[in-house]
Amino acid sequence: MQLKKQTAACCAAVLILTALPAIPAQAAGTDLYVGYADKQGNYSTVNAAVSAAALRNPSSENDRVTIHIAPGTYREQVTVNTPYISFVNDDPSKQVTLTWYYGIGYKYYSVGSNGEYSADAARAKNAKNEPTQRWGCSVRLRSGSKFFRAENIIFENSFNRYVTDEEIADGVEVSGSQSINFWRQKGADVQQKSATERAAALAIESDYTEFLNCTFLSSQDTLYIGGGIGYFKGCTIEGNTDYIFGQNGTYVFDACELRFKGYSSGGVGGYITAMKDKKQTLFTGCRVTKGSLPVAAGYFGRPWGASADVAFVNTQLQYEGIITGAGWTSMSGNQPENAKFKEYGTTCNGQPVNTGSRVRGTVQYSANGLDTQTYLGAWVPYYLNGGTLPEIEPLSGTLVKELKPHDYMYEWKILENMPLDAKLYTDRDYAFRTLPEIFAGAEQIVTPCDGKKISGDLATFTAGDDISVFIAMDKRNQNLPAWMSGYWDTGLTAESTDNVTYGIWQQDFPRGTEITLGTNGMTGTVTNYTVIVKEQAIIIDPPDPTILGDVSCDNVIDARDLTLLKRHLLQQSGLTDTAYANADFDGNGGIDQNDLTALAEWLRGAG
Repeated sequence: MQLKKQTAACCAAVLILTALPAIPAQAAGTDLYVGYADKQGNYSTVNAAVSAAALRNPSSENDRVTIHIAPGTYREQVTVNTPYISFVNDDPSKQVTLTWYYGIGYKYYSVGSNGEYSADAARAKNAKNEPTQRWGCSVRLRSGSKFFRAENIIFENSFNRYVTDEEIADGVEVSGSQSINFWRQKGADVQQKSATERAAALAIESDYTEFLNCTFLSSQDTLYIGGGIGYFKGCTIEGNTDYIFGQNGTYVFDACELRFKGYSSGGVGGYITAMKDKKQTLFTGCRVTKGSLPVAAGYFGRPWGASADVAFVNTQLQYEGIITGAGWTSMSGNQPENAKFKEYGTTCNGQPVNTGSRVRGTVQYSANGLDTQTYLGAWVPYYLNGGTLPEIEPLSGTLVKELKPHDYMYEWKILENMPLDAKLYTDRDYAFRTLPEIFAGAEQIVTPCDGKKISGDLATFTAGDDISVFIAMDKRNQNLPAWMSGYWDTGLTAESTDNVTYGIWQQDFPRGTEITLGTNGMTGTVTNYTVIVKEQAIIIDPPDPTILGDVSCDNVIDARDLTLLKRHLLQQSGLTDTAYANADFDGNGGIDQNDLTALAEWLRGAG
């Protein structure tokens, strides 16, 4: 076998790349259209365009599918479960409204047995079901719809606003599951308090969602935020009861309007937020206003969970009495003084409001830590600066040149003169507890751990010299990704401060080679990998002798080896040099069905 080479690098420096989108969303990927008869790639419904986008299987920012929606009203329940999709209204002077009419406490022909819209059920009209999924939401962003964006779109649930012809034709009637018994008919006043029930306009379950100049309309439970992280810029959210609510994750509302809708039957105090534990929500530079219907003094929020964490910073009130003196109130036995509620810098007409009666401990005297960057960490949303972001220059070290992340959503670093206790990731505090001495002084590409969520390639770089590249891969990752098929197992290991063991794999590259760093297989139960680079020198020899049949390289020949060989032959995973040699059961220098058959027969005989 060929000898492998490495040596120590020199020069101490740290270079930092903050991960930003390098190109506007509309400059790459695919453009689809809804309501544009003269456009190629046009669809009559939003759902049809979403389905077409899913077939394109976008896996990175460069694959983003932008769905341009013509002005108009689109009455359909929309579900998105594909990453890197944008909804865009190209003419903000005209309205694009995505709306649906489901509400809790009622049943409809069109609701399937799963609690969502079903075209088959709508046609058959055999039975009625209640919309039990996400409060009858008009648009649902499921967990697969990471990096979703929307610009200048109105998301509406019409249930607490008006009765539609489609709703009547859908056989709407009281289900009996709730106390509400309001008879819904065309022309009925459904904006009165007695007609109100939960009816979400949008439900978010995915990470890295962004909204620019969008509007969300309902009365109770308007906007559900339940994904990992998200950002709203210049949006309007309207409702009465808990109209921004959620669980888990971190969300920032930047310069948004928070509007109490009011009731036609008279003013009743409302609640802007209702949050559960394990969630942080920041409202920064927002305005609290009222609509045209009567409104009574309301609250910033109430704790759906005992440790709800909500901050209002530099909020502008339309008039001081729009928020009660207490500011916050209780919910389901959870008291506001025990939650993590925070208020700083609230004003009305440019003057500080009187916060002397606020719930104990909620008024802050410093805004330290209550800012967008602190909440969002390394993630820089595309819309943070209105959707115009500068190009990011590639990073270069001594051995690593032109490091170019593909997704631009995370921070990357090049660390020269790497210490043996270096951090593994830019977005975690994990460091090496043990690392072989031969890596002291090497050059390290410090990757983002959350890069494991990306299905496509993470980055490329160019070899600045004849180099050896070492991938420290979490050993819990059972399937080596295909892009590492040329790497071989050095037999070396490292351990991190969070008790994870890493196997170290190597491949040599000549000066000028472009090297791809791919996905770890989107395996969420393990960490990502980190990269170590050294000049080539003969130090480590590949493990020897070859153990025929030990495809997993664990010194045991068992059914797992057979499975790995099958996957390789089906092109579902790659093999390292060592694994390849071990899999060549008949010794002819290649791997084929004969090796699989021979290994299977050997295992039967050994058993």
